[in-house]
Amino acid sequence: MVAPYGAYSHAAVVSAQARLLFTSGQVGETRDGVIPPTVEEQYKVVLTNIANTLAANGASPANIVKLTTYLVTPIAPARMRAIREEVFGDIKPAATMIPVPKLAAPEYLVEMEAVAALASC
Repeated sequence: MVAPYGAYSHAAVVSAQARLLFTSGQVGETRDGVIPPTVEEQYKVVLTNIANTLAANGASPANIVKLTTYLVTPIAPARMRAIREEVFGDIKPAATMIPVPKLAAPEYLVEMEAVAALASC
């Protein structure tokens, strides 16, 4: 298999004793209801929303094992990696990016789901 061409892994292994946390799709809207106009700004907000959701559940981006990103407007891969590293640090979970024609509202340009593995009970 070809080596990953970005900041991701082809697979992630989770211990049978781990608890899994699944986030709902997070969009680029701040907790104050602001939706930035650009996809890059929204992408950063999405990552921040996921980081906050993880923190509220006793986890961090280091716990992420799978990311699924839905993009209406493309982001250059190098820019995408830089923004993700700025918010999440140097993690390389299994990841999928899916271009889509639209999301739940026309102003949303990106949505992301995460799966994280937490310590056992």
